[in-house]
Amino acid sequence: MSIKTWPRKKKIMVLSLLLAAVLVLCAACVVFFLQNQKRTLFHFEPSSVESIALWCGDGGSMEITDRKQIEQIIQLLNDFTYDETGESPPAGGWSYMLTFGNGEEVFEIGFGASYIRLWREDASSTFYVGPAGHFQTLVDLGKEVHERFLTEEYY
Repeated sequence: MSIKTWPRKKKIMVLSLLLAAVLVLCAACVVFFLQNQKRTLFHFEPSSVESIALWCGDGGSMEITDRKQIEQIIQLLNDFTYDETGESPPAGGWSYMLTFGNGEEVFEIGFGASYIRLWREDASSTFYVGPAGHFQTLVDLGKEVHERFLTEEYY
């Protein structure tokens, strides 16, 4: 039986069902795309950063001026993607922190092996959780900084 011989009401009903199916499929694609979209926080230009200070919350810091290290750290920040966030009320304390300027602004970025923490003016903060171990090399460097802090004598 050809579609041309179908009654008009049947044609409208079939076309309506097809249109509804296409709309549902399009909506599902949009939802899938939005849920799987990579969410990034930063787009820093490595050449605009002259130095980076790495701080350990338990004590110790170091200034990084080596271009290769700066580029690697900025690349880690730029490549970081997150899939969940959490809010924290005003509170002190942090594990590790990077501070640097790009000529226009100064940035303070707290971090752990798989998260970034950004503070607001009222000292509350947002945690952005990403891939496990993304910042592990920086955490390891922060541990070395802390060990040096513990073994050096300060007057």
